[in-house]
Amino acid sequence: MDYFYDAQLRRYLLQFMRIFSGFQVAEGVRNGTTNYNKVPVRYADMQRMVAHILTKGSENMVNSTPFLSCNVTSLLVARDRTQDPMLVSKVQVAERQFDTGSATYGSEQFPGNLYSTDRYMPVPYNLTMNVDVWSGNTDQKLQLLEQILILFNPSIQLQQGDNPLDWTSLYEVELTDIQWSNRSVPAGVDETIDVATLTFILPIWLSPPAKVKRQKIINTIITNIYDTGSIGDLEYDDDLYDFFRSLESDFELHTISPNNYEVELVGAEAKLYKDGGSAEANWNDLLEVLSPQGSGTANANISIDDIPLTTASTLQLNISNNVDNETTLITGLVSRNSLDSSKLVFNLDVDTLPSTTLTDVTRIVDASKNYPGDGTLDAVATGQRYLLTSEIQGNQWGITANTNDIIEYNGTGWVISFNASTSLNQESIQYVKNLYTNKQYKWENVQWTSTYEGKYNPGFWRLNV
Repeated sequence: MDYFYDAQLRRYLLQFMRIFSGFQVAEGVRNGTTNYNKVPVRYADMQRMVAHILTKGSENMVNSTPFLSCNVTSLLVARDRTQDPMLVSKVQVAERQFDTGSATYGSEQFPGNLYSTDRYMPVPYNLTMNVDVWSGNTDQKLQLLEQILILFNPSIQLQQGDNPLDWTSLYEVELTDIQWSNRSVPAGVDETIDVATLTFILPIWLSPPAKVKRQKIINTIITNIYDTGSIGDLEYDDDLYDFFRSLESDFELHTISPNNYEVELVGAEAKLYKDGGSAEANWNDLLEVLSPQGSGTANANISIDDIPLTTASTLQLNISNNVDNETTLITGLVSRNSLDSSKLVFNLDVDTLPSTTLTDVTRIVDASKNYPGDGTLDAVATGQRYLLTSEIQGNQWGITANTNDIIEYNGTGWVISFNASTSLNQESIQYVKNLYTNKQYKWENVQWTSTYEGKYNPGFWRLNV
């Protein structure tokens, strides 16, 4: 494992010393006011060098009192608390949505960045600490001990961190032994200094580093919820494996899309909408989560507007009415719009379009305004086909046809190749390509529309980066 140091033992020691950092002793009454002296607390292992420093290198030196000193007596492996060392606990965390424009958090119902945290099993230890109470007289000693001893009955609980994912943050400090007077501590030539020793046991944990990964957003969640009134309707059989999936009854399909974003595709421009399609959103809200910056390897100073899409980033559009249909996905490469970072440029993959069912049309025309040879349309020629956006009026065409019809010139005159009036409300879908714009159109029920342009509800689109 690479070098790792999180100062965990140091934090335990510092927090232990803070327990004893606020005590005072009364030093008498002056001018009718009781004076209080704050008792300092120090960390000092009673080694030869420490004793030498405390006495300032002289046996004639007397330490000032009162004060408290803390030191480590032992650190032992707690085998009674040892658990599976190979255990890895996975925790999923969702931040609240953050609006980078206003630098504020959004509603609690909309998630922001998603994280997955792998927590590895910590190692248990029993840390034994001594607290020496230095006092110059019995009154000081009694004051300090009374203040300390009432805290431990027999222990207090501390929290060594505020991270909600830290499963070792709580630990106990238990008073296990009291030595009323300890003369083993060098106190100089003045035997009036008395030292009482309190022994504490701390069952602590040392944790290895956790692995934190930012997850990519889930655009669609599909769940099967069976439509039934009671458990009795399910005809439950204890011997039947996975009876919910084996049940031959109707079920409801529920689609969930975080933030309920909608996508609108117009030409080569993809827009994002929120709030039921009533307000335009910014693609940065998704790209911030989906981008490689989420892995922690990118520079945190990079602007969200600068987060690039890869050359393989795609937008998939489901043109069917079935959210679970994987066979009718229109795909196109997407890239940043250099003029407006809130929009994406959509480059259609024509191979993902449905196969045309009708012969290509030469052009889509308004027959009430144009006719062959008028300067806009070419002179009449065999094989010309036009999709009409209006009824034919006048005798320039020599045929009567309605809106949405497709007419074709067969060499001697115009004939109706596709009759829209006879195809109304039919379940079959027709596809035709406009040779003038190279766009494909579909006939579904009552009108011609672009095969893939339009607005897509949540669950009917996917962004892959």
